[in-house]
Amino acid sequence: MSLRTRGSAAVDKAQLRLALLKSIDESLDLGHGLTIEAYNHLINTTRAVLEAHNTLVSNLEESRKTIIQMDKALSEMSERMLSGVATVYGRNSIEYSKAGGSNRKRSKQSSSKVTPVVAVLTTQPTQAAIANASTNGNGTTPLLQ
Repeated sequence: MSLRTRGSAAVDKAQLRLALLKSIDESLDLGHGLTIEAYNHLINTTRAVLEAHNTLVSNLEESRKTIIQMDKALSEMSERMLSGVATVYGRNSIEYSKAGGSNRKRSKQSSSKVTPVVAVLTTQPTQAAIANASTNGNGTTPLLQ
């Protein structure tokens, strides 16, 4: 999930409040460090930090996209390298196995054999087949017939 750039409701609210406070007095000083100048300075500092944050998020997103592109290019070249080894040495060669390819003959031999359905039906006794036909699979007689 990518990060989002953000705004600041606090900065927006403070900017509006600053304008309202300036309507009282351009150089309002409420004491204890509560001045228009200090308030304006904090608003501007917060805005600058927010802009720096959003720039970092933007650069991070760009970096993430670059990594995704590089991963795709690397995966594609890996496939092409293996295909090149297969072209030069063959898919059944030792070199192909060394490069990470799987030998086709081994994978076909390792697959399990499936008994054909016809063979199962011919080996099952007829009497057992008839007995199983009247059950619902749980060994009991179905309620509706």
